[in-house]
Amino acid sequence: MAIIHPKLAQLRLSPLNQRRVKPSAVEAMADDIEAHGLLQNLVAYEDDGLLWVFAGGRRYRALKILGKRKRIKSSDTFPVELRTKEEAIELSLAENFQREDMHPADSIRAFAALRDTGMDAEDIAARFGQAVSFVYKMLRLSALAPALIDLIAKDQLSLEAARALTLTDDHDTQVKVCKAANGQAHTIRRMLTTEKVDTTSGAFLFVGREAYEAKGGTVTVDLFSEGSEGFADQPELVQELAEEKLDTLADEYRAVGWHEVRAEPERPYDLYMKGSMYPATREPTEAEAERLAAIDAEIDAIAQAEGEDSERIEPLSDERDAITEGLRAFTREQVAVGGVALWVSRDGSLGKSFYRAKAEPKPKTTRDGPTPLYANSLFADLTRIKTRIVQEAVAADPALALDIMLDTLAGQLLHGAHSFQMALEVQAKTVTTDVPDELMATSDVLAVEDAMATRFASIPTEGRFEAIRGMASDDKMALLAGLVAMMVDGTVFAGGAPGQRHHHFEQIARASGVNIAARWTAPIGLFDKMRRAALIDLLRDEVGAASAENCSTIKKKADLAVNVSERLPAGWLPAPMKIGAFDRSEVDADGFDSEADADDIEHEDMMDDQMA
Repeated sequence: MAIIHPKLAQLRLSPLNQRRVKPSAVEAMADDIEAHGLLQNLVAYEDDGLLWVFAGGRRYRALKILGKRKRIKSSDTFPVELRTKEEAIELSLAENFQREDMHPADSIRAFAALRDTGMDAEDIAARFGQAVSFVYKMLRLSALAPALIDLIAKDQLSLEAARALTLTDDHDTQVKVCKAANGQAHTIRRMLTTEKVDTTSGAFLFVGREAYEAKGGTVTVDLFSEGSEGFADQPELVQELAEEKLDTLADEYRAVGWHEVRAEPERPYDLYMKGSMYPATREPTEAEAERLAAIDAEIDAIAQAEGEDSERIEPLSDERDAITEGLRAFTREQVAVGGVALWVSRDGSLGKSFYRAKAEPKPKTTRDGPTPLYANSLFADLTRIKTRIVQEAVAADPALALDIMLDTLAGQLLHGAHSFQMALEVQAKTVTTDVPDELMATSDVLAVEDAMATRFASIPTEGRFEAIRGMASDDKMALLAGLVAMMVDGTVFAGGAPGQRHHHFEQIARASGVNIAARWTAPIGLFDKMRRAALIDLLRDEVGAASAENCSTIKKKADLAVNVSERLPAGWLPAPMKIGAFDRSEVDADGFDSEADADDIEHEDMMDDQMA
């Protein structure tokens, strides 16, 4: 028995592992390993130059997930206890049937008791053999109402829900919210933060805490943050200040005379379709040339006397850079035909892009161009949900799956189509359809990948071909349908635009006969993610001007979201989720440019493929 440290690429999941059905909560374990590291080594035996993991299968799967997320590399090493193949079955049984982790409630109480004796998080971590970050979180949970910790001990309150309850330190509020939310973590978080904005969000950072608090804004500190981060309690104020700052900056560009200025909360999705514009470089004036020469001479003299790392050189270099930057500017001709797009970046900085603006008239909606109804990230999530529902329908229809596979192969091998133009990725690549829990609160649609892992768990890694050859015809067709479904992709990625692949996806969706509205209804979480102005526009389009005007007076964003959700007709679907939303003949109806020529369409498809 020895502990070795092989690379992740050398590890494989052993067919001798007694846990055959794909375990649950692997995504959560991946999150935990990313946060705390691998706290317990894997156990494997060596065979044919590879290490086969037979104990610690969930941890191995979690590491593979982190690899897909680009959080770790295949060359990273991890601790593995090396055993013989003969020991594998017995030890795997022992690992799965005899292991019993310490209950979280016991950890919370034990850590709190040790803290009360004067031990800090580092001391407790050393005593229990845990990561300091894990102990820190358990100590934060000890601030919950004692009655809630009792519920954790009875497995009547999940740790996720408990963490959400720490967003308030009032015990009475914690108990009331937990009861009202029926212990659902996403509902608890929504009730405690639905009218709040994360202080690490781009909008809040763009506004600045000082400016926000100067206007009377307050912040609720997140007990799980390492510092003073948390949630801004007045989201309307954050939005108002962000829009004011954007408008002020936009007015500065308008004053210069730019042909078009667009100021939006998020980066416009169509920017990559526009021709970029770059500033021209002019010759320095006589005074500027003299100053640049003087700076260079002074820097050379200091470097020779004091060395190139002298502190006196940096301010001179900064001055030189400022003069050089001043030589680059847009000409009057560029400004006359150019456009400027301004937005709030995720890190809170001002996003900025210069492009050649179109000369043709634009639809009159807002001050400088139409504002998309759904934010880029929300648009992507809606198309992921649609993809998941269509995948489910394809998995249930082997004949359709076979037609899709034949069509894809014929398109590429007979007609020269590119893989990125097809809705089916014939590269054995699973298409992920993960979306925030709050967007799936009203639907029981599960990822096809999970259903397949359970149904076909008996297919072995070694001897797979022989096993498949021996399967019944119906089982083979079901396997084909599920595998094809896992590769069907209709996602429009954030910042991208629909292309040929999405048109192909619509054909598949229509052929499946799936009723999207029967598998998913819009939850309140959807409307919480939409901008206030977009909610009013949506209500105006779907219900009428009178209803929109009536709701426009509602001050609280959460109340407005509830009103909009209640007024929409039964079976309503967001435009991206409707069957046929990205048909070529219907693209115009959803706000996309159907006049684009073939080169533009191919460019969009390539961009989608790259973003995937």
